[in-house]
Amino acid sequence: MKRILAVVSLWCVAAAGGCGAQQTLLGTEGSYLFTALDWLGPPGQEARLRAQLRGGDFVRARPGHAVRFYRDGKLFKVAETDADGVAGVGFIPPAPGDYEFTAALDPAGMPEQPPPPRKLLVACRTPETRIAIVDLDKTVVASGFHTVLIGRAEPMPDSQDVLRKLAATHTIVYLTHRPDYFALKSKDWLVEHEYPPGVLLLSTLSGFLSGSGTYKTGAIDQLRKQFSRVEIGIGDKISDAQAYHDNAMKAFLIIQPDGATADELTRLADALEALDEKAHVVTHWRQIEQVLSGGASHLRPAAQQMLRDRAAGARGGAS
Repeated sequence: MKRILAVVSLWCVAAAGGCGAQQTLLGTEGSYLFTALDWLGPPGQEARLRAQLRGGDFVRARPGHAVRFYRDGKLFKVAETDADGVAGVGFIPPAPGDYEFTAALDPAGMPEQPPPPRKLLVACRTPETRIAIVDLDKTVVASGFHTVLIGRAEPMPDSQDVLRKLAATHTIVYLTHRPDYFALKSKDWLVEHEYPPGVLLLSTLSGFLSGSGTYKTGAIDQLRKQFSRVEIGIGDKISDAQAYHDNAMKAFLIIQPDGATADELTRLADALEALDEKAHVVTHWRQIEQVLSGGASHLRPAAQQMLRDRAAGARGGAS
């Protein structure tokens, strides 16, 4: 709930704060927010290429603008933004693989220079493709999303290296509870910090308000209807890790106990009771690598004991 309130507050500041705040927090160009969304699906299914134009006060949808979709530098299709500011066209991938498209706004009818084109990925995968789901905030990002918005976010140590190795055997799906208003910031940060390519899936604003657990459970359910080997889930919330475990995935919960007080450590140890004991609870990415290589396990009961030992040590040191 605290995260929802924080992000909603930041969005309200950006939406009502004019071009300066929108550019800082949302990555707008001028007064426009132009985003393009990735797609993941099996062969034979039509991919829906979607780009959305919003802008002005409260980042309202901008209907009636032409969007051109390009593939390999050649015009593919043109669509007009609807009442939600969305322009969408269909594409049926001819075979499994990655298909990169570019969505570009036609400047006709726009009172100022349109934002630059945006890239989107169509990832066509066979139903047997091995998939790893990875959260962003406090998972690959060392801190919360607010630091991404203000340009101060750093990667979680070793996360790039471990994910590059994982990408050799799995398709990486960056599944985040962030609403799609923040697609630009999210994509740019992953590229800037050289994370392996993957499909970025974001929630809608309504999906965001429903809570992370509800959103992630629904997204995983949709993926499992299309793919039989959704195998790994990595995140920072107990509810997410339990959703991964409930879907027969190898579940990893990343916790950050350093700097916590004795009471905070005890509360976290108690809260972990809500997580199945076969889920892995880790403090850094090298532990994830150890589990995936078969060299170790970091199951929930061991993490609870570690937290309680630290709490006892902190209380003893304070006496």
